[in-house]
This record gives sequence, C-alpha cells and structure tokens, in this order.
Amino acid sequence: MSADPEIDLQEKLDRLSAEIAALRAGQDLLVEVLATRGDIGPGHEKLLQRIRKAVQAAPAPPRVRLRVLRDKHQVTGPDIDCPSLVHLCKARCCTLNIELSVQDIEDGVRFEVQQPYLIRHEEDRYCTHMDRATGGCTVYERRPATCREYDCRLDKRVWIDFEKRLPAPMFEGVGPFPRPAP
Repeated sequence: MSADPEIDLQEKLDRLSAEIAALRAGQDLLVEVLATRGDIGPGHEKLLQRIRKAVQAAPAPPRVRLRVLRDKHQVTGPDIDCPSLVHLCKARCCTLNIELSVQDIEDGVRFEVQQPYLIRHEEDRYCTHMDRATGGCTVYERRPATCREYDCRLDKRVWIDFEKRLPAPMFEGVGPFPRPAP
C-alpha cells in the first residue's frame, strides 16, 4: 500500500474494473450456455440485451435512495378530500417518484428494482399500489410518509388553481385514468 491515497484509490478502481469485466464475461458465457441448452429463450435474451443497453446508456450507476424518517405512522398530512377530487386531478400524485424508507420496505411497499428504493410504477406511470378501478390506494394504511404528508394544493404539477378546481395539464405518457366507481 502506498502513502498516496490517490494511488490507493486508483488501484482499487482498477481492481474493481477488472472484476466487473470478469463478471460481465462470465455472465455472457452463462447466458450463451443457457441459451444453447434451451433453458432460456429468445425473450430472455432480448430482456438481457435491453437491460445491458439501459445500463450502458445510464450516465451514472443507479443510486440507492432510502429515506430516513421518523415513524411514518406518526406523520400527519393535510386535510384534502382526495376521493372527491380524483376525477379532476387524475391522481397525479400517484405518478410522482417517492423515496421509500426502511419502514416502507418492511411494510411491503413495492419499489423499482432498477431504482431502489423509489416507489414502483407500472407502464401507465401510476404507482403500482393505485387501484386502477377506483383510483384509491391499496396500501393506504402502510403508505409512505411522503404520501401521508404530501399537499397537492400548491403543487403546480397538479393544480393551476386548487380553489377554482383547475387541474394542471396531465403529464405526457401517463396512461388513462380510470373512472372511479360511484
């Protein structure tokens, strides 16, 4: 070990880079063997290729984002009658990226595998825990503190004017919002 911390750091980075290259080569070989044996099909190979491209295109490695909060069950939020407004706002808050806490993970709140620990969203960009039939939250009693304390009234992504009930334009790429049952 040298006396220069920069050299030590560079040596560690070089060693890690070599280990990553060896892991990638081993993974490629394993995929090739499994494909040859018929254990994985073309769909699996395409998925692995898509994942590789996404990782290569990423500007930086994914960052683990885990909130440190007090007991989420002690968090109080604003008094907003969401069920009476959801037909206007179309649950835009359920499309936002929410950082989860250890308590959320332990409570079974689902997270994005490729972006731990952000709350999981489906292809329609709505939270995986949003009931598509009603617009309600399927984990309401276990919902994250951020969801509990969120106040949409002054959020320009949600409302142009909350008092006049003028919603902001819907985000691009968000799937159709279900009509809540009466």
